[in-house]
Amino acid sequence: MVIECNVVPDVLHLAYSFTGNCWDKSFWHYKTIVYLNHQETVVVVIEAAAVVVVVVHVVIVIVVVVVVVVVVVVVVVVVVVVVVVEVVTVVVVRVPVVVVIVVSVITQPANRVNTTDRLDQFRTELGGIRVDQLPVNAFIVGSPDAHNSEYPSSYDERRAFISGFSGSAGTAVITQSKAALWTDGRYHLEADEVLDCNWELVKEGLPGAKTIAEWLDSNLSPREQVGIDRSLVSNVDFLELQSTLSNMPKRLVLKDISDTSNPVDAVWDASTPARPAQPMNSINALDIKFAGKTWQQKVADVRTSLASLNADTMVVSALDEVAWLFNLRGSDIAYNPFFLAYAIVEPTSVSLYILDRANRLTKQPDDADSTLTLAEHLNFNTTTDSCTGTVGECVEVRDYGDAFAEVTAASQRGPVFVTYDTNYAIYLNAQNNRVVGKSPVALAKSQKNSVERQGMQNAYNRDSAALVKFLAFMEKEIEAGRTWTEVSAGAELDKRRGQLQYSRGLSFETISSYGSNGAIIHYRPAAATNKQIGTDSLFLLDSGGQYLDGTTDVTRTMHYGTPTAEQKEAYTRVLMSAINLALLVWPEGVYGRQIDAIARYALWEAGLVYRHGTGHGIGAYLSVHEGPGRISLVHGVNPKDEFLHAYQYFSDEPGYYKADGFGVRLETIVMVDKTTTKYTTSGEQFHKFKEITYVPFETKLIDYSYMNARQVNWLNAYNVKVRAEILPLLSGDQTAIDWLNARTEPISADVTCGRGAGVFASGIIVALLAVTSALFRA
Repeated sequence: MVIECNVVPDVLHLAYSFTGNCWDKSFWHYKTIVYLNHQETVVVVIEAAAVVVVVVHVVIVIVVVVVVVVVVVVVVVVVVVVVVVEVVTVVVVRVPVVVVIVVSVITQPANRVNTTDRLDQFRTELGGIRVDQLPVNAFIVGSPDAHNSEYPSSYDERRAFISGFSGSAGTAVITQSKAALWTDGRYHLEADEVLDCNWELVKEGLPGAKTIAEWLDSNLSPREQVGIDRSLVSNVDFLELQSTLSNMPKRLVLKDISDTSNPVDAVWDASTPARPAQPMNSINALDIKFAGKTWQQKVADVRTSLASLNADTMVVSALDEVAWLFNLRGSDIAYNPFFLAYAIVEPTSVSLYILDRANRLTKQPDDADSTLTLAEHLNFNTTTDSCTGTVGECVEVRDYGDAFAEVTAASQRGPVFVTYDTNYAIYLNAQNNRVVGKSPVALAKSQKNSVERQGMQNAYNRDSAALVKFLAFMEKEIEAGRTWTEVSAGAELDKRRGQLQYSRGLSFETISSYGSNGAIIHYRPAAATNKQIGTDSLFLLDSGGQYLDGTTDVTRTMHYGTPTAEQKEAYTRVLMSAINLALLVWPEGVYGRQIDAIARYALWEAGLVYRHGTGHGIGAYLSVHEGPGRISLVHGVNPKDEFLHAYQYFSDEPGYYKADGFGVRLETIVMVDKTTTKYTTSGEQFHKFKEITYVPFETKLIDYSYMNARQVNWLNAYNVKVRAEILPLLSGDQTAIDWLNARTEPISADVTCGRGAGVFASGIIVALLAVTSALFRA
């Protein structure tokens, strides 16, 4: 399929450049360039007009005369050039009409996806949709599935299919003539590489970036309709966008489309290769020794919460909440132990809605540490296909598709509670007898009980030891001159992690990135982009595992040669940022958005930034990104946000990314813990962070002259903990022991020059301003 891009080639030099999605438009002469299938020869048709040729010759003669007067040698050179030009000109003038000149072969990024055919088919499908007897002129394709999952199953990756961009965050908008994609700072570089010329990339967070509503308003006609699948958007997002569009100058109308009319599904279901099948893998019970609390106790807690929410019934739609509530885990989504399901909790009953119900109820677990079938775990009577005849709390297990009708029925019996993240279709089914708010299940899940807390620490100790062994091994390998690439190094670490106790795979695809690839925040190593790990740049490694007793996530950045001063300063400032956040003590009720600036200040004072949040929540054998809290400046006050609570876990992961250069990120998981302070105010509870990741930092990348005494003291204390927790787990691996000891030697106070002495104090001032401002907004 032919794709056209407007360019302006320089006729005199017959040259052009390729940058970003299309060709550079900065040249003087306007022509059209055509390329076939990303790899074919580019042909430029140049029409030579006789008048232009005459003018060109006059100019050349004048230039030649002037040059002859100046220097004889130059005259000789110019004469030769003129002769050549004369010959070419004669040929161009006398050969009728045109001369076709092959300019060059352009090789586009290997991971770029040609979306022309699928967009053509999509627009055909879109043209057939009518709502209120009017056409739908644009369609929004988001990332989530019907459960608002950050990471949907391969069956539900609609936005990735239609655009070619597979990052975890992004929204596509398609009209009959244009297509645009929005994504955040984590994916700006990646999206720029994979999107073809059919797409406009809107980089969220950068100055001048239009919102989806602004873009639609500038590309559609007044009162035209915009469609979105009602089952694939949260109710709060739908209603907010609907209101925004209706108040824009063109008064656009947002319409919810039935999931049976989704044009992406129509195209994908008929495509080759075939769309992945909807997942229906085994569902396994999680033993109480890992969960710490029975599902019956958790259901009782939900009912207690409903009383305070003035609702009789709650719809649980988030997959991590369903899994946590019933102490169940699955494998329907890569790297996430979830299964597709809804749950409905009522005053005297509780129901679970799943795919392939009959088979999964009695199927034997495929996890060696799980012994009960789903029916046995939930006390469901398969003989009567109901809870009839059971003793104690029982879960009614029903077909996945029945959940929508049951929501409607429940709303006729009393108020139904749905969360802000529940999809708009469920929201509509609850009719007008609904209560909308923050999920009490999400909050309870995020505050780990004592069993979960111990499990998390055990998992992180095993995981940290495995990473220490791997990093020590890698250093020896590189020093010995052996060849390791991003892909092979990542695979080696994945194999080692998979051999650990209670391992259930990875918590996300390992980010093994070297050099410029490290600047791509959520880079995924692949054959097309694979780099060999060398000694002249940084190796950024972000990885994690799923274990029955916890979910891990850790990032360290290494250098196997001699780092530059720039690399050392970047690394040191990222480390200072992480330490500044780790040192914080705060009162009950502070939000993550109010403390994020503390982490960024050490970078900001040098003009360095990172375009992602500083911290995300993390689950206990659940999602590597867990709500409801987060530590981020990239969002303002919103109804879904939650302040930081005791026993929640967050990442502390500032970074710096130099485009086409290198990346630095240091990620340590911390737990919100209670603490006491010198003074108390009316008995107010204060909190602090407690580190649970114990992997040393790379000392050769630290310039201590930037750090202040308090930061150095924190680092010394952290290194003591690393030795205490991890050395006993390295028994028999002397290479790893030596590697760890070398990076945890005590740092004397006299290594600092005081350049960073004011960093933390100044950061506190900035943070206090942010806190005060946010408190007034909250």
